[in-house]
Amino acid sequence: MALDPAVDAALESGQIAALDLIRFDLPGRDPVGYHMGGRPYTYNGLTYLPNRWLDMGEMRGDLGVAVSAREVVFSNIPTDDPNDLINILESLSYTNAPVIISHLAGVPETNAVLGVLASSIYEINEVRYEEGAADDSGESALTIIIELEPPGRSARGETLVMRAQEEQQFDNDPTDTCLEYASVVQTVPVEWGQRSG
Repeated sequence: MALDPAVDAALESGQIAALDLIRFDLPGRDPVGYHMGGRPYTYNGLTYLPNRWLDMGEMRGDLGVAVSAREVVFSNIPTDDPNDLINILESLSYTNAPVIISHLAGVPETNAVLGVLASSIYEINEVRYEEGAADDSGESALTIIIELEPPGRSARGETLVMRAQEEQQFDNDPTDTCLEYASVVQTVPVEWGQRSG
């Protein structure tokens, strides 16, 4: 994919600002975005919140069938805002929720967007918390580490992990019913094959 001519020209001139954004799309909630800047930043109709996203982490690529993962780090948990997604993530159904990390090219003086350098889609795999040092009042903040992985078996490669019928149909055939009973197989007896007699 070729870069937008404005982005290409900015890269050639060396006059470019990198704008890193992360967007979470959790089921039943409006999308929430964060960036590393100091004040709210609006892009594509979504206002990205400032100061919480510390590190976008490194991608860990593995050979064979292992999953390539990435960790992102957020700070200052808990906060006073009860609607802050990162603040309440543990109470939500976050597993396999889509996360989009975008790297935009901008004008250094204004942060006006010239175009997209790269954009990657992930799913949330795991969330961990690390406790920081206590302050003068004896309270300590948590750092949240979110492990991301590529979405769907097609991107992850053959991992032999059964996830959901919708994903099976996306990866194989829209009429595939292979995982139709996967969610109830432990609790509801299901007869397979032909009945004798």
